Amino acid sequence: MPLPGALGLARDARGWHMVQLAREPDGGVCMLAASRLGRAAAGDPESMGVDSLRLQDWMADCACVQESRVVAGLPRSSVRVWRMTAPAGLEEADLEHMARMDAQSRHGLLPEVWQLDFGVVPALVPERGEVELLVAAAPRAEVDGWQQVVGGAGLKLGVLEVAAHAARAAALRAWRVQAGEVAGRHGIVVWTEGGASLLWMLDGALLAEQALEVEALADLAGVLGHACRGHVTSLRGLWLAVDEAAEEAFLQQVREALHGGVAGTEGSRVSVQWLHPWAGMRVEDAGLQRLSAIEASGWWAACGLALRGVDAWSR
Repeated sequence: MPLPGALGLARDARGWHMVQLAREPDGGVCMLAASRLGRAAAGDPESMGVDSLRLQDWMADCACVQESRVVAGLPRSSVRVWRMTAPAGLEEADLEHMARMDAQSRHGLLPEVWQLDFGVVPALVPERGEVELLVAAAPRAEVDGWQQVVGGAGLKLGVLEVAAHAARAAALRAWRVQAGEVAGRHGIVVWTEGGASLLWMLDGALLAEQALEVEALADLAGVLGHACRGHVTSLRGLWLAVDEAAEEAFLQQVREALHGGVAGTEGSRVSVQWLHPWAGMRVEDAGLQRLSAIEASGWWAACGLALRGVDAWSR
């Protein structure tokens, strides 16, 4: 039997994407359910209640278990993150007080408007007498909104995560599954509604992350050609985790952009492939098998959020 499931919930301009995953006893991941819903009517004062009912209906249709750990996504633009130092040896309540004081005095974030979370950053070389804190702040209105929607469906919100960070984590997992042999230099393009970034991997480890200035998917091939200039001869593979529907011809556009549109050059040996969020997962339901085979659009964040919950159960 699989371990308790985790439910990833992502919202954007297109609507909701919901994914339920579970960790299996052998360490693998099983996809239990996945669905998407259009957004509730704009300006509807009862939209939170409507979303709760729709979530409840979906859970009933796919037999989602109430014990699922719920992980919901926040837009990157709404979250503030910073680091600060504090004296070593303080109790958690004292560290929280220092984080709140820092948020208000240094960043102007009022406690009645912003909700804070923090953690101690593990130090490779401990500094005598000090610890480093990673502090994150999100608008209370967004946090309360998620709690109301999830609570109205009879669930408890477990974790709030930046949706773009979850999408990146899902892309890295999918790449390790699909690529198999990860020696050498690879590039992973993560494209979500919030923007695009290029992850430079070397021998399986993240070497650097490069933001890509691109507004439309149609422009991505040209931007990649420019970003990869100077790396083509050493690049073994370019992998695309794209959060929009795209034709296979798009891969050819990227290949041509890598070597200036001239066939038969060194750049033509670079492998350019799609990544799929469901790579390596066990899928039993026939409808989910069709979904996992043909569609990746819009699912990266929800998949990454569910994976975050699965990993939390596994600890």
